[in-house]
Amino acid sequence: MNRKLLYSSTVLLLISLGIWAFSSNASINTAQKNKQGPAPDTTFTLVFGGDLMGHQPMISAAWNDSTQRYEYEPWFQFIAPYLSSADYAVANLEVTLAGEPYSGYPQFSSPDAYASAIKKSGIDFLVTANNHSQDRGKDGLERTLRVLDSLGIPHTGTFLDTNSRKQTYPAIVNVKGCKIALLNYTYGTNGLVVKHPNIVNMIDTQWIMNDFASMRVKQADAVIPVMHWGVEYITSENADQRNTANLLARLGSTAIIGMHPHVVQPIKTIKIAKKGKRDSISVPVAYSLGNFVSNQRDINRDGGILVKLSFRKKNGKVELVGTEYLPFWVWRLQTASPQHGLRKGYYILTEKQLSMLRGEDLEKATLFFTNVRKIVSGSKEWKVQ
Repeated sequence: MNRKLLYSSTVLLLISLGIWAFSSNASINTAQKNKQGPAPDTTFTLVFGGDLMGHQPMISAAWNDSTQRYEYEPWFQFIAPYLSSADYAVANLEVTLAGEPYSGYPQFSSPDAYASAIKKSGIDFLVTANNHSQDRGKDGLERTLRVLDSLGIPHTGTFLDTNSRKQTYPAIVNVKGCKIALLNYTYGTNGLVVKHPNIVNMIDTQWIMNDFASMRVKQADAVIPVMHWGVEYITSENADQRNTANLLARLGSTAIIGMHPHVVQPIKTIKIAKKGKRDSISVPVAYSLGNFVSNQRDINRDGGILVKLSFRKKNGKVELVGTEYLPFWVWRLQTASPQHGLRKGYYILTEKQLSMLRGEDLEKATLFFTNVRKIVSGSKEWKVQ
C-alpha cells in the first residue's frame, strides 16, 4: 500500500475512534447527570444595614497618631460576625469620598479608609442614592464612585452618566447562583442640583415603573428596592412611605428596605393579591433601619438594626421564607479603654457586649434595645449567638 495512503487511513481511523470515544463519554456523562436528578434546594441570606454616617467627631476619632492613618476597622469588630454570616450584605453609604479637606455635617466627605473598613467588615455592596450624594458636587460624586470601584465594592444609586446607568441598573448580584436585583432611590439631595451628566436616582413614580419594566429586573429571581425616604427622627412611617411601598410591592418587589430617618421604624407586611387566585404575596417592608454608625447620641438615634432576609430556591423558583432583625447600639468611646483593648471610637455593639458597659452608657444602650423592640413589635428577632 502507498505510504501516504496508509498514513491517511491511519489518521482517519484514529479520528473516528476519538469521535466515538468522545461520543461515548458524553453519553455516559449525560446519563450520569440525568441519574442524579435536579439540583438540590438552595438557601441563602441577605443582610441589610442602615446609614453609614461620617460626622466630624468620627473622622477625628478614626485618626491614629501612632500609625499616622485613619483606622475605622475596629469599630465594626463586634457586628462583623453577623455581616459575614450572611451570603451577601448591603448598607447605605451616606457620605461622599471626595478627598480632603474631610468634613462632617452638613456636607460630608470621609477618608477613603472608611470605605476600605466597611468592606473589611463584611459589607459586600453599597447604595449611594441619598440626600448627601451631592454634598461635594460633581467632583465629589464622581470621586466617590471611582474610590468604590478601586476598592472592588459594587454599588448603585448614583451614576457618572446615562450610559453607565443604562448598562448597570438595576444592579444584579449573583448569590449562590440566584440573581438578585438591587434598586436604590432617594427623596432628594438637600436642594443641591445634580450636575450633568451625573445621575442620582430620585423617587419618581414614572422613573421607578420604567426601571421595573426593564429586562434586567425581569431576569432577576428576587427584586429588592432600597429607599431613602421618610421624616428624620420619627419612629413611624408616614403616608408617602406607605404609598411608595405599596407601588413597589405591586410592581413586583420581593422585599423593601428603608433608610434616612436615622431612627428605627416598623417592619410591616404588604399583601398583594394574586390575579385569579385566593392566596396572596407577602412583601415585608422595613421602613427604616436607623443609623449603622454615627455620632448622633439622642434617644433612638444612637443605634439601628440589621435586617436579615432568608431565601430558598426550589425547582428553579426563589422565595423569601423569613425576615428577622438584629438590634445594635453605637458606643461612643471618648477615651481609650485598656481593659477592653479599644482605642477611642464608635463601636457597634449587640446585646452580647452589654457587659462591657457601665453607668450612663449601659442605661442608654438598655433603653435603646427596649425602644427598638417596641417599635418593631411583632417582628421576629435575630437572636445573638
